[in-house]
Amino acid sequence: MARNRRSKRKHTTRKEKNACTISHVVAGFSTDDKEFSGRLSLVLDKLAVNEHLIQFRRRTMLSYEREMTLKDKALGGNRQTYIFGSQIEGTTTAGMKSDVDHLFRFNMFRLFLDSETPPIQPHDHQVVIKVSTQACASQYCCLTMIEPSTQAMRFKQLDPDGDPVDLVNFFHINIDWRRTDGKIGHTIMFDALNHLPEILQQAKRHGPAESIYNMDSVYACYCNSLPKQCKFVFERPRPGHWPTKKTLNKAKKYGVFIVPQGPPKNTNICTKDDFDYQWRISTNLTERLLMFSLDTVHMKAYVLTKMIRKELFVPEYRDRLSTFHFKTALLFAVENTRPDEWTEDNLIKCVKNILATLRRFLKRRYCPHFTIENVNLFDGKIERREFPKLVDKITCVSNSLRTKIENIQMDNIGKTLIEFSTANNERNRTFTNNSALLKAVLSISYTSAHYFYGFEFSDKPVNERMVLIEIEQTRLENYYRAPLEKYRKYDYALYDLISTLACMGASAYLEQKTKGLEFNHAGINRARKMYSLSLESDIIGNYMRYASFLFCNREYDEACIYFDLIEKQIEEDKTSNLIFQFFVSPSESLALQIAKQSHKQSFKQIWSVFLIFRPAEAMCVPEFLRYEMYRASFGDSTSGFSFPFYSRFGCICVQIEPYLYYLQYVTYRKLHKELQQSKALMKLSTYTEIIKPTRLISECDELFLTFAHFDTSLNMLGHCLELEQKLKSAWKTYTTSLHMVPDDNASLLHIIRLLWKAFKRQRIIGHSYNIFELPKQTSLLLDVLCDLNQS
Repeated sequence: MARNRRSKRKHTTRKEKNACTISHVVAGFSTDDKEFSGRLSLVLDKLAVNEHLIQFRRRTMLSYEREMTLKDKALGGNRQTYIFGSQIEGTTTAGMKSDVDHLFRFNMFRLFLDSETPPIQPHDHQVVIKVSTQACASQYCCLTMIEPSTQAMRFKQLDPDGDPVDLVNFFHINIDWRRTDGKIGHTIMFDALNHLPEILQQAKRHGPAESIYNMDSVYACYCNSLPKQCKFVFERPRPGHWPTKKTLNKAKKYGVFIVPQGPPKNTNICTKDDFDYQWRISTNLTERLLMFSLDTVHMKAYVLTKMIRKELFVPEYRDRLSTFHFKTALLFAVENTRPDEWTEDNLIKCVKNILATLRRFLKRRYCPHFTIENVNLFDGKIERREFPKLVDKITCVSNSLRTKIENIQMDNIGKTLIEFSTANNERNRTFTNNSALLKAVLSISYTSAHYFYGFEFSDKPVNERMVLIEIEQTRLENYYRAPLEKYRKYDYALYDLISTLACMGASAYLEQKTKGLEFNHAGINRARKMYSLSLESDIIGNYMRYASFLFCNREYDEACIYFDLIEKQIEEDKTSNLIFQFFVSPSESLALQIAKQSHKQSFKQIWSVFLIFRPAEAMCVPEFLRYEMYRASFGDSTSGFSFPFYSRFGCICVQIEPYLYYLQYVTYRKLHKELQQSKALMKLSTYTEIIKPTRLISECDELFLTFAHFDTSLNMLGHCLELEQKLKSAWKTYTTSLHMVPDDNASLLHIIRLLWKAFKRQRIIGHSYNIFELPKQTSLLLDVLCDLNQS
């Protein structure tokens, strides 16, 4: 019977095997593997895998971790943020569209192993939990709160406004800890420590993570001690060249994360009743350290295998044959292969080594975990009948690897590889080496620079919003008085948060004032104090936020004082601001300089060039610019987010220098200072003539400008021309803006507004046109409108 069952397995046919062999032979006649590997390495340099870009991404993401942790602590949280996966490893490309993987470690839990002595005097704001690995599979454990009744009573009288937010949320849920004997189910991470119901409706559970848009979030506990099975990586025999002794010694200092996921339900690892009480042990920090210790050629080989997986395996196997399987194969291949084999001109063989390692795992139907003993990563993923088919497929891919690579569609790697022949001159090779870095730096102002934390209260009634903002401001003020300790070098992020909360409070005050509601003068005074505090950072954007509020609060003379100060700061900043110089005239050399400077420098430089006002800050911006919050409603772009989220397309995004000139123009107009008003208009007009951004198409077929938000600068100029009654010039400016950025551009709203205004006025004087013929009558309508304005 067993023999009959084996004979029914579907293996690759002789014809298919011959096809693989033939394609391999044909590929072999084109060029030798050494030359092909060198050419392939240069193409990957262009796409996203060169040393400078890898280090730039790692430095940026590591800084984000600290910034997000600092901001969360300042707002009453007691958690630490980590970023894992391809974005921080530098093993992604634009075509992969990789998510950003966040892990939030809750420091309110103090974990100890069941083999250790419980802590005698726990911290006032920590819940003591025992980690039990007995009777659990190797990668899983159970969590039990010690003395649950005592701890529950101790934390019963928590202050929602004063005590750590996460601790309050944890004990807010109604759980009878005596009934569960203190055992903690992993669903508590999703039920108690989460966001608004509106967020939960949009989140998708994927293993221990919640996925919302392009961000995966895992909520985890942390145990400082390593369980026995996690010491396996330090004790098992290996050749010895990698990981190095230094890397292993550093890894020994890391603990483990305990993440909310039980064993696969389609296995017999645990009973159905115990599933919700089992947690997974994760060695993310050790795994990230190992990836950071690899060379660029390792990264290139791994990226190629990820591309192969996505194009050749994902359509049939989805995430069941995951990138983690390929990463595990990479780590074992590096460990068991001589280091002199991992070279740029041997790249094809390096990829084959990874595929051969994975093929060996598939043949054995056992994929070991690199850092945890007795774990089969195939459990619950791949069905028994699929293993032979996968073995044959990987064999075929390996035998015809060069042909498969030449046919990869992702990031146009196949097409680029064919075009990038040995006939290319040295100039082209040098230029393309860092082109991925150039695009990564360009994208700073579109993606990574926009971190939001205020959506929780952006859509509430203004009185409720004001209360919430004041609570957050109190927490922030209390935190600011305490020493920042190891986060001192990231204080720029704290000043940014102070400026934003000041603006939110001021915006709520202005909204109350506009609506004729009662308001508290203490609130606006507090906002002023926070504005002043934010100016200690010397970030021009913080000064600009305050000046914008002064204008909206009709403090025109005070605003003018700051306008003069900011204008001098901008002129001085231009000489040393690499970000500004790069956006004005992008070049490989400037991109490289930016990649090498500290993230603190880049942060300050970015927010001295650009400024973003969130919806909760809208009242601190002139009314005309509030149209920008609705620009995502126009065009074919899918960039808009659903409530309660908002992307930059739901915000008011400006370049600081033209925004300054625009504010000067409208302020001097209010003050009837015609000479200064005329000078401000001239400066704004000159700026839009000197700055000439170009349009680029990313590998994802997305259009973007080399200088972000220039379309908004043109829209501001168009409004000034409207106020000058130069309607044809305003029309031309708006259409130029729309031509430059066809999607997500508020200029379309202004064009419609002008047309409707002209249409209504021509009806007053007796003209009659079919509204559907308006586009044909644009010129005549504007002539009529100009005549009426002149008369």
